[in-house]
Amino acid sequence: MTYNSKVFAQEGWYISPGVQIGIDSKGNLHRSAQITLGILIEEYPFTTGLTIGYKWYRKFDNSDEKRWKRYNYYDLQSHSLESLILPGIGFGVIKGDNIPLTPRFKLWSNLILFLPSYEFINMKNDSPKHYFGLFGVLPLPIGVRNWNFGETAGK
Repeated sequence: MTYNSKVFAQEGWYISPGVQIGIDSKGNLHRSAQITLGILIEEYPFTTGLTIGYKWYRKFDNSDEKRWKRYNYYDLQSHSLESLILPGIGFGVIKGDNIPLTPRFKLWSNLILFLPSYEFINMKNDSPKHYFGLFGVLPLPIGVRNWNFGETAGK
C-alpha cells in the first residue's frame, strides 16, 4: 500500500513499519527493521517523516568468522506523492558499538510491493560504504482526515 495523492485525498499522520534485506558493496548481507512517523498534508505533493531503525550486518571477526553486528539509525525522510515510482530521500545518522555518530544518506523508489534502496554511509574504518536493498513497508493512517478512495471523493 502506498499513499499516492492521485488516488487518495487525505491529510493527517501515519505510522509505517518496514523491513529490509540487502547486500553491501563488499557482498556482505545486511537486514534492518524500522518505524517511521510521518505526516501527510493535502496541499503538498510529498510526505515527511522521522524514522528510527536497527540495521544488522555481517562482519568478520579476528578468527575470520562472520558475526552479526548492529547499529541504530535515525533519519528525516521525504518522498514524492506525485509520481508512480514514489522517489524518496533520507538524511540521518547512525550510532552503534564502536561506531561514532556517522552521517548517512538514503534513496529509494517504489517497485510494486517493494522499495529498492541505496544507502551511503561514510564509515571511518574499512567498512563498506554502499548498501543496496529491498524494503517492504506498511503505511498505516493515524487520524487521517478525508480518507476517500478516488471516485468516491466528495460523495
